[in-house]
Amino acid sequence: MFRSLALVTAATLGLSAAALAQTEPKPQPEKTDGKAAQKSCFFNRDIRGFAAPDDKTLYLRVRAKDVYRLDMKGRCPELDWEHKIALDSRGSSAICGAIDVTVLVKTPIGVSRCSVETLTRLTPEEVAALPKKSRP
Repeated sequence: MFRSLALVTAATLGLSAAALAQTEPKPQPEKTDGKAAQKSCFFNRDIRGFAAPDDKTLYLRVRAKDVYRLDMKGRCPELDWEHKIALDSRGSSAICGAIDVTVLVKTPIGVSRCSVETLTRLTPEEVAALPKKSRP
């Protein structure tokens, strides 16, 4: 009796797990100009440079040719003057969206933590259109 109850329980759990796996949503590609593009992520170690044209915008050079634009939720003091910044990634070391990252900037009174509102991967055309001061 115990053995058959254990088999029924195991079979039920197996079917439940299979049903959950089938209903779990898969990441959907983002639409850009009518073309499907996979959501891209990067790691802190992939960042090769940055530029901050003002105190609300940060451009990151990631790997060899990718450029990301980070728009702050508000002013980020000293962002456009600082030569060194840090990124604090939450949850894991992968940065896939604005919620995953906080920009850290040294100010005269300590470190300022700046929340990111949007994180956008730029197209090669958008990168080419950036003013020289804004290119990382």
